[in-house]
Amino acid sequence: MKITHIIAGALLLIAGSAQADVTRAMFTTAIEGREPVDQVTQVDNDKTSIYFFTEVTGMSGHSITHRWEFAGEPRFEMTFSVGADRWRVWSHKTLTPGVTGEWKVVVVDEAGFVLRTEVLNYGAAATSAPAESAPAAPSAPAIP
Repeated sequence: MKITHIIAGALLLIAGSAQADVTRAMFTTAIEGREPVDQVTQVDNDKTSIYFFTEVTGMSGHSITHRWEFAGEPRFEMTFSVGADRWRVWSHKTLTPGVTGEWKVVVVDEAGFVLRTEVLNYGAAATSAPAESAPAAPSAPAIP
């Protein structure tokens, strides 16, 4: 990272508010009512839909970006304009079952300063062994 990005990011946080902060950042399986329904750090690859939720404070008028990375390479970015002192945003990614491993979302400000990094382990779905069938109970003779 260039030193100018570090200085610009620090100035953004100082100029924006002494309270500028990422108060929550997490992977979740769904968003309902603008809130994450759960927090996950690991999911099996039979789940292909994942969200990343972020709540920031003190950054009104600025922007943040969710940068999704796999194997150290950016795969998807979404930038959000922050419209109030407390602002919640989320991005969504459809993952394919063949791309298992460590996924990261890096939250950066408009100067490229890293505000938060979270990791999701996307693994092969567990296969369950077929249930053994119980021996059939002897049937009772029919009573006429």
